[in-house]
Amino acid sequence: MTQLPPKRQSWRFIVEPDEAAQRLDQIVSARTGLSRRKAREILKFGGVQVNCRRVRVAGRTLALGAEIRVTLDSSLGAEPNIKPEVLFEDDWILALNKPSGISTQGTQASDRHDFLALARRCYIGQDLHLVHRLDTGTSGILLLAKGAGPASEIGRLFREHDVRKTYLAAIPDHLEPCVLEMPIGRVSNTQPVRYGCAGTLIDAKPATTDFYPADTPVASAGIKLPDANWVAAKPLTGRTHQIRVHLAYLGNPIIGDVFYGGLPSNRLWLHAWKLEMVHPIIGEPIRIEAIIDHNGGIS
Repeated sequence: MTQLPPKRQSWRFIVEPDEAAQRLDQIVSARTGLSRRKAREILKFGGVQVNCRRVRVAGRTLALGAEIRVTLDSSLGAEPNIKPEVLFEDDWILALNKPSGISTQGTQASDRHDFLALARRCYIGQDLHLVHRLDTGTSGILLLAKGAGPASEIGRLFREHDVRKTYLAAIPDHLEPCVLEMPIGRVSNTQPVRYGCAGTLIDAKPATTDFYPADTPVASAGIKLPDANWVAAKPLTGRTHQIRVHLAYLGNPIIGDVFYGGLPSNRLWLHAWKLEMVHPIIGEPIRIEAIIDHNGGIS
């Protein structure tokens, strides 16, 4: 059986004396064993960093001793080409319905395949800033700020827990209403990094989530929802993977969340459903709601 190459590969090397006069794409090709064409594609996507800064110019020459980092993700494919659903917009805030299967922001391999890059391509001329993040598999409400000033104000609301968020999650078994207070930290010696509530944890911090049963959510036409119990989850703290980790701790991991022991599915069935806050500029209350409108597999 032919062994397939890993989806994600990375290289790190230092420019040697005989490479100082060579083109960057030539150096990348020689050091990685990839073709010059593939090297130029990686450069275009932003997968090459020189001294910790992305570089896209294939013909650039580098100084002796410069550090080059190359990251290839063979699963990237073409850049996403969809029009995100607008949930709310004014002069300071843009709220979009993020599909499952697309990262919120750029990765080491690309800064053109993420949702922020997609939004900037759709809203040319807007100075869009991230103020919070959703996991790659999570769909739903993502707030973007128009300009650094609004970004600072909205970011403050998130830091001070003045943004009330409600998620929907599909789980295999019934869950009684509960408020779970369990610290979350990085699980020791895991790669990729995994978070948990038990065992040897690194930098564990308090985490609280309010869970209660929810009706089957509204979804766009053509969306096949899993046969599941649905719960609403209100995170009262903001830990990484909080809802996913807490449901796994309760023995009811989210369907599609195989990373935390969930049943396999075509996507992670976690959806950022509702968001409420007081507008940081005009002082009026805002309430945003998003239906599930994408099954995953961005193209």
